[in-house]
Amino acid sequence: MSDIDDLIAWLKRRSAEELAGLLDQRPHLLRYGSVPRNLPDLARQLLDDRYSYELLHEINRPEQELLTSAARLTQDLDRGIYGYPYPASRPVAVADLLTAVGGDASARTVLDGLRAKLLLLPAGPDRIRVPALVRQSFVAREYVPATLDRALTSSFNKAPVMTIAEHLGIDSTTRIDAQRRIVAMLSDQGQVRALISSAPDDARQMLGKLLSEQALLGTYCFELKAGRYSLREGGSGDPDTDWLARRGLLVPAGRDRAEVPLEVARVLGGPGSSPFTSEPPRPATVPVPLDRMRGEAQSAAAAADNRIGLLLKTLAREPATLRKSGGLAVRETRRLAKALGVDEDEARFWIDLCEAASLLGIEAPKKKADYPRLLPTPLYDDWLKRPPGERLASVIAAWATIKDIVTWWPENGENPVALAGSRDPCAVGLRGSVLRSLAALPPGTGLSPRTAGQDLAEAAAWHRPMCVREYGDERVWATLLEAQLLAVSALGMLTETGHVVLEMLETAPVAGPERQLETGGLDTSGSYRGRLSAALNGLLPPPQTTARFQADLTAIVSGTPAPELASLLDSIADRESEGQAQVWRFAPASVRRGLDGGADATDLLERLTGVSRGALPQPLEYLIRDTARKHGSVRVVRSACCLRSDDESLVLELSQHRALRKLGLRRIAPTVLISAQPIRATLEALRSAGYSPALEAATGATEVERILEHRAPARPQRPASARRGRTAPTSLEIAERLHEAR
Repeated sequence: MSDIDDLIAWLKRRSAEELAGLLDQRPHLLRYGSVPRNLPDLARQLLDDRYSYELLHEINRPEQELLTSAARLTQDLDRGIYGYPYPASRPVAVADLLTAVGGDASARTVLDGLRAKLLLLPAGPDRIRVPALVRQSFVAREYVPATLDRALTSSFNKAPVMTIAEHLGIDSTTRIDAQRRIVAMLSDQGQVRALISSAPDDARQMLGKLLSEQALLGTYCFELKAGRYSLREGGSGDPDTDWLARRGLLVPAGRDRAEVPLEVARVLGGPGSSPFTSEPPRPATVPVPLDRMRGEAQSAAAAADNRIGLLLKTLAREPATLRKSGGLAVRETRRLAKALGVDEDEARFWIDLCEAASLLGIEAPKKKADYPRLLPTPLYDDWLKRPPGERLASVIAAWATIKDIVTWWPENGENPVALAGSRDPCAVGLRGSVLRSLAALPPGTGLSPRTAGQDLAEAAAWHRPMCVREYGDERVWATLLEAQLLAVSALGMLTETGHVVLEMLETAPVAGPERQLETGGLDTSGSYRGRLSAALNGLLPPPQTTARFQADLTAIVSGTPAPELASLLDSIADRESEGQAQVWRFAPASVRRGLDGGADATDLLERLTGVSRGALPQPLEYLIRDTARKHGSVRVVRSACCLRSDDESLVLELSQHRALRKLGLRRIAPTVLISAQPIRATLEALRSAGYSPALEAATGATEVERILEHRAPARPQRPASARRGRTAPTSLEIAERLHEAR
């Protein structure tokens, strides 16, 4: 039977609850595919590579090694060109697979998990098949040597077989018996290792090199006559090669080529062997005092909250321009990095995270020639009112689920671009593997600074080998640095916040981690966001509501300022520094900015006195009163357009016309009116009232008007879920329908 026939027959024997459990094990089916209509449809989806690819990237090293061993056992060993096998699915006994990987209890547990996910397919009682995607991912292009039995049968006649048996100490009179005993002896790990221990040193080194490099050996030890090989009389000229060949440790792989047979390679750990690493590696560690780790995390959390707030405030005052091709313009990233006092990589990190947390949004251009702009969303106003822990929790929640490693950029010759929209299917899994590796460290210890990068990459690769396979060390190290910026880790240890994030990633196999943190905007009543907020609120000190004003016209706030205090100081002073203590400096220009906002000197002094630790310094009072005394001596009149006429009586008539009140006309000279409405609206209102105005250019010449064509706005398309008007069915509901239709 074929893979799909076996799978359909197996699915028909499952109960509705078992089918629901299978769908829960394969959440990608419902996340990316259509709801299966019947069991054959479900079987086709289960065997479709598109729905298995992401699941394959979530396996750990023991699972990968067991799948690799299963693929090696199930593939056809008839080799094609260059010694690579034609992959074919054929059943293999579960007992044989467990024997190949050592057969301990941990291997059985891993095997049961893979069968539950159908990464190993049922093929009868205690037999399995390997899906095509697994074979292609692990062994389709792996060189597999010839088996000893096949090499002895197809390459040799009787004489060399008997010679090999003699050198192995096998006493036999028939070729069939000699060949059977040769294969049995060279398949036994103890006998092979005993044989290798008696080999000359150079022969032993040669064999080890062939196994480690998976290489063929150029040699003249075999002689081809009439389509069969024999051992060359007089030897090849290399006694070490001859020693290996005469004991069956080398077999012909073509004219003047030799290889180590599959059985020998397996028992010695070469190609075709089946390793099984049941325990993750243990990184080198150093003792780290908990109070020191907590202090480092507290500093990082405070800095993160300050930089996020400063980024949002900067963009609220001056939105950033995006490229029409996508992503934030590099010059804008540099501007924001300078404002935050960080490098461009870290600036990209905060920009992308704030966008992922819906604190930043993209405003579409109003005109074709304009560019999209990046600015805070309305959620930012609510975010400002939250305690520091809750504010940072929303950003950490976005980091935990974002499918990108923001601070890592591949070396492709392009400058890193913020908001480039990259999608890394391994990012969330890699993030979880890094946090798991840190959580597994002994209590009170952190990664050794000397080997932290390499050790962490090896430990993370045990949890997610396919995610770390490409650019592994770089992406793992970038993930750790991001965790440190968010106080998820500190000094090579996992913080309390990190433990909450890790628990969320480990307990969300069905809905996905993003579902676990979806609680509607900034609501922190959800389980994980609430716990994140609690951990961060315990880490961060309460916001400061007072400042210390000094005679040098500066104000200092120790710690994180409350939103009201920061807003007041930002309105009339310039922020000079961030960190544990934040400094604002007062100057005539900054005070004038506050007066422009509608405040007066008395109001400003009262508000500053209310947040001051002690009396306000006299230089600050003098600065505010002196600036207020000069404020408003010159008036700038706001207008949308200007109306001019040499007829003063007509100008007076227009200013009093009832039909033109909506224009907000104001007479500022006997022959001049200003309008609060734009030029086009003013012209239309004048013409509707029976007047005949003309449009005048800046040079004073009459300007010719052109008729504008208008277009109706495009109808927004509703999402598919809204069009259907119903919620997605649960896995149990789908399973019950499939079970009834079988």
